[in-house]
Amino acid sequence: MLTKADVRRIIGDIFRTESARYNLDTLGVFDTQDETRAWQQLPPELLAKIIRQAADFFACSTPDFHSFDELADAAFASFNDRKQVVFSTSGSTGVPKKCVHTLAMIAEESRAVAGEFSRIRRIVSLVPSHHLYGFTFTVVLPHTLQVPVHTLPALPTQPWNEILQPGDLLVGFPLFWDQWLRLGNRFPKGIELLCSTAPCKDEIIDGLEAAGAAYFTEIYGASETGAIGRRHHAREPFELFSCWEINPSAKKIKRRCQTAWVDLPDETNILDGRFLVPLKRRDACVQVAGINVYPKHVEKILSQHPAVKTCRVRLMRPEEGTRLKAFVVLQDGYTPADALPQLRAYAHQHLTVHEQPRSFTFGPQVPRGALGKEADW
Repeated sequence: MLTKADVRRIIGDIFRTESARYNLDTLGVFDTQDETRAWQQLPPELLAKIIRQAADFFACSTPDFHSFDELADAAFASFNDRKQVVFSTSGSTGVPKKCVHTLAMIAEESRAVAGEFSRIRRIVSLVPSHHLYGFTFTVVLPHTLQVPVHTLPALPTQPWNEILQPGDLLVGFPLFWDQWLRLGNRFPKGIELLCSTAPCKDEIIDGLEAAGAAYFTEIYGASETGAIGRRHHAREPFELFSCWEINPSAKKIKRRCQTAWVDLPDETNILDGRFLVPLKRRDACVQVAGINVYPKHVEKILSQHPAVKTCRVRLMRPEEGTRLKAFVVLQDGYTPADALPQLRAYAHQHLTVHEQPRSFTFGPQVPRGALGKEADW
């Protein structure tokens, strides 16, 4: 199912994503430099991390690879031997949970989702191929549909009227679509859209339809499960893909090719047997610029600073921004003026770019409402 070119593209996306994180350069993920040349220029610790991630993804050993070609060859051989790939529940927090997807699972899912896109002539990808969403819809799906895939940087300022063609499926994510709409873009005729990685707000879906999208599909799923369901309009539930069976009373689902039942990844309302309305994540994960972040993990790290007695971290309200914010109760002897620069430097050293709180608020105790529950700030 995967070609050697697919494997090279996946590892190349790991290169660019990790290099961008290392250099705190968001746009660096769109750098199209040659991986063979980049191999010689990367810091040893970054190169080791990239090799480890690629080896984990393709479930191969990690000897001392001397070139990008050696790594790609080993990864391709491992996939052909093991018939599986391994995704992570989060690339940004703690010890990530490994999720194995076998070739049988991948093939079953691809056949199930392909029926949604029979009209497609080309897939245009704005997402990295080593994440589950990008892998499913921009690596595997093109093979199933037998259509070409064209990869682009997720920059909303591109000349879309020149790039896009009737019959294209443009694969993006909520943050990109939000920025795309803010620039007043419109779609040429005959362009279909695909969205996932985080819940897409109803107003964004409405805006994309008003901007001329011929068809919109939002995917609901998780790293542990893959794609579970889809919806096509705002304010409607997700319909389960045909590859899934569901036990509504237990709120569990099962792949038709497997015997084990698993929990739905979210607290969910189930309607008419095969329609889902996700309510909130079970794992308390939030999305920052399309990356999974766990506020409890950030709280744990910040609490290890000597100035912090206790703290709370949460996602900003929409009117505040799209990053994390922290409320900090300081130890005796520390003032906000002294602690703030220390905490910012500490967060920069111990947390990823997406985990670092954008704002810090200080007070004598964690805010609570009239009923004693912790409140926002």
